[in-house]
This record gives sequence, C-alpha cells and structure tokens, in this order.
Amino acid sequence: MPGYQSQGPVDCTITVDSSKVKGKTAIVTGGANGIGEAYTRALAAAGVYITIGDLDESSTEKLTSEFPKQIHFVKCNVTNWDDQTRLFREAESFSPTHQIHYVVANAGIIRKDEVFEFGEPTEPELSTIDVNIKGTLYTVKLAMHYFIKQNGIVPGPEQHDTCLVLIGSGAGIHDCLRIPQYSATKWAARGIMHSLRRTSHFYGSRVNVIHPWYVKTKILSEEVFEEVKAKGVEFATVEDAGQCLLRILSDESINGRSLFIAARKWASTGYMDLDLEDTEENELRKEIQFDQMRGNPVEDGLIV
Repeated sequence: MPGYQSQGPVDCTITVDSSKVKGKTAIVTGGANGIGEAYTRALAAAGVYITIGDLDESSTEKLTSEFPKQIHFVKCNVTNWDDQTRLFREAESFSPTHQIHYVVANAGIIRKDEVFEFGEPTEPELSTIDVNIKGTLYTVKLAMHYFIKQNGIVPGPEQHDTCLVLIGSGAGIHDCLRIPQYSATKWAARGIMHSLRRTSHFYGSRVNVIHPWYVKTKILSEEVFEEVKAKGVEFATVEDAGQCLLRILSDESINGRSLFIAARKWASTGYMDLDLEDTEENELRKEIQFDQMRGNPVEDGLIV
C-alpha cells in the first residue's frame, strides 16, 4: 500500500463498488441509530460483518433482527476503556476471519455548551469532550493495535487493507457559532487523521474523516431541526452518509482525506471532497510540512 500522497480531491461521482468490502469485518461505535445506523445499514447491505458498540440496546435489536448473521451488539460506553477493549475482543471473535478490517469511530454527542454561557463563570460541564475526544482516542488506540497485530509494520503483499474512519462535522470545517466544545472535538478529528495518515501504510492501513452536514437525526431536537429548515437550510441524508462510507472503504487509494456529507444542491451523490487536507499545493507549505515531520521527536522503531 502506498503512503500518503497529495493528489487532489477524490472523485465522488463514480459508482461505488461495494463488492470489495463483502465479507470484511467492521466496528461502528454509536452504530445503533442516527448516522451511525446509516453506516451500519450500508455496511450490512454490502455484506460486511459489523459489531456495534453502543448504549442503545433497543435500537440495536431491530438491526440484529434484520441482519442476524451480520450484526453483533456490544453494550459500550466509549468513555470507558474496559468497555472498548471488550468491544474489540468481541468483534475479533465475531469476525469469520478473526480479523478487524474497518473501524468507524462514530460515537459522539452534542450538549448545551457551558463554555459559552453568560453570567458568573462556573466550572463547565465537559462531557462532549469526554465522549467525542477521549472516547475517539480510545477507539483509535485499539484500532491501531489490532491493525498492527494483524499486518505487522513491514509493508508487503501479505498485508490486507484496513481503514480507520473518524467522524467530524461541518463544525470541524466551517465557523459554527457558540459551540466551542463541539467544534473543538470535530476539528480534533482532522488533527488525529493528520497525525496518522503519513505512517499508516506501514501497517497496511488508511485513515480518513467523514464530515456530515445537517442530517436529521436524534442528535438535535425536532424543534432545532425545524428551526434550521425554516431558515431555508437544505439537509443531507443518512443514506448518502452510508454511501460515502462505502466509497472510502472500497477504494484503497483514499487515505488522509476529508469527505463532506453534503446537501444534494452541492453534490450530485450527496457527498464531496472539499479538498481541505493537502499541505503540499505550494512549495512553501511543502517545505514547512517536510520540516515539521523531520523535527518530530519519534523514537526508533515507533514509526506507527
């Protein structure tokens, strides 16, 4: 597998060949409802075996009844390390090949942001940080562990493709007012991807980010969505989010990219590459990036 290359935006208009993911195994955190459910359904329809890590048992029952041989549920609080280690162990056992090929770090929340709150300052409640960053970093650590255990760290033809997909947001790309916690967590998804994408090929892996636009799910109240809609904002769809995930997983050339789940007025397929992540489009940035990597204090052998 080649390393990260600055090669321009991904063509999101081509037909997804989901046959390439059939028979593979995926973990989806927060995969029981909302966009996570869309990811789960798209994977299941493509013939992938999925282990869902979620707290919502009732929603998962419907999914497991529809795909009894393909979906396994593990009750998991992503901020709990023991829960996540159990999630990955059970996913490995559930996999027909006893391997984990794809990890979608989808679990996330948004709550009232007490960082942006008028009045006498009090200590803010930071559970959004705990779930969206701490939980994601637990998932990232475990994904890398299993990918490296399966593939080693010496590139070669015996390695099989693995992929970590982080979930950002439009709030991780553009200005999003008065929610500094949530915005910080979604910008963090891009930061995590940038820290991994240039070395992931050593263990046969890729890392990418999906940034959903407004998609009507339970993450916000019905009243909030109606208010947004009344202002003329066109939503994206959960179905397009699922197809975006399949586009990333089915194409081994996609590494170190951010794909945006978009309203159809902006993208005919419902997702697009806004071409945000290249750092080598001019000679100065290329030189700065080179020195940034050259100056990294990496211990010998820890190339991952």
